[in-house]
Amino acid sequence: MLVATTVAQAGSSLTRSLLQDRILVATSAASVSNAVGEVVDSGFSGIVIVDEQCARAVRTVKGVYGSRLLVGKDTTSYLRYTATPSEPMYLPSILGAGSLSLAQCMRYQLADGADFALTPTGRVRDLATLDAAVTAANALVTPGVVIAAPVPARMLTGAERADMVTILERSRHPVALIVTGQFDPFAAQAVADGLRVVTASAADVFLHRSDFAVFEALAHGGLGGAIGYLASLRHTVTGRRPAKTRKMPPDRSPIVLLPEIDSFRHQAVYEPWFRNVRPPICVLPGCCGRDLTTLTNTHADHAVANLHNLRAWLPLGAQLTTTPVAERRAWLHAYRRTVEAAYADLRRRTRIRTITMDDSQRAWLTLGS
Repeated sequence: MLVATTVAQAGSSLTRSLLQDRILVATSAASVSNAVGEVVDSGFSGIVIVDEQCARAVRTVKGVYGSRLLVGKDTTSYLRYTATPSEPMYLPSILGAGSLSLAQCMRYQLADGADFALTPTGRVRDLATLDAAVTAANALVTPGVVIAAPVPARMLTGAERADMVTILERSRHPVALIVTGQFDPFAAQAVADGLRVVTASAADVFLHRSDFAVFEALAHGGLGGAIGYLASLRHTVTGRRPAKTRKMPPDRSPIVLLPEIDSFRHQAVYEPWFRNVRPPICVLPGCCGRDLTTLTNTHADHAVANLHNLRAWLPLGAQLTTTPVAERRAWLHAYRRTVEAAYADLRRRTRIRTITMDDSQRAWLTLGS
């Protein structure tokens, strides 16, 4: 038993070191070829292939780049399976031979060359199920295991938060925290504050499938996180209800990151802002050089927007990860102050007073450093 525990601790320590100070790109198998070239050979980044059928993509990428690229995999069990205290993991059967054990499942997950893989945790709805998932994963001694913790946003608030932290601190493995819910969960200040509390705890937390909340996770003590290459990977809705939209009919224009205000918004939102002033032209090195208000609802322009967005935030990730740990909170807060000033300047230039920060941007700023 002592030998097994020692092996488990060594494996989890190795996995933790892989994820420490990393801001990865969460990408689908279909879009991995677009994202991979931007992060290969990066000391602070890498990719997580988020796809039910991601094994082939992992083998292909690892076959080309090998150790030059950190590659993880997430088979998204939480999107199609609801966990229970008795069965917190989705364990498929093979050719009618019965279900795999969790240990077998993770060995299969890592057999294609991935550096790490998320456990097949189902959608978590209560603390008892989360506790069961951690207990099941703690029995694993395989290096490269990261426990997926897809939890509802409410769990980061109120009385549940302290209990959740206690449970996650029991984990022998790094925890990929996936905060689920409609719209932006961090627009609620209580949820934003909860993320800070969780990442500042003794648990090794990695914020997965998110946006710039990953910067907060890293600045406040987390290992790092994964920012979605696609909009669907920057937000996670589980269960039978599809992701909601506040606009009807839904806005299908490309979602574009405007670097000066650090915000992902639909092109259709930006276009009226800049009708009477100089539009935002992409000046990122080696990028598209496009007027970002003219991108259209075509496959080509959506691809342009996705690549532009990645190229826009990667330098910020590099700055944060190379900032000394003790100075990261102050650096990030000062950066958010700069963004606040950019909004004020944008209102002045466009003469549109209704331009405001995203709710989550305001929540982080209000919480302070």
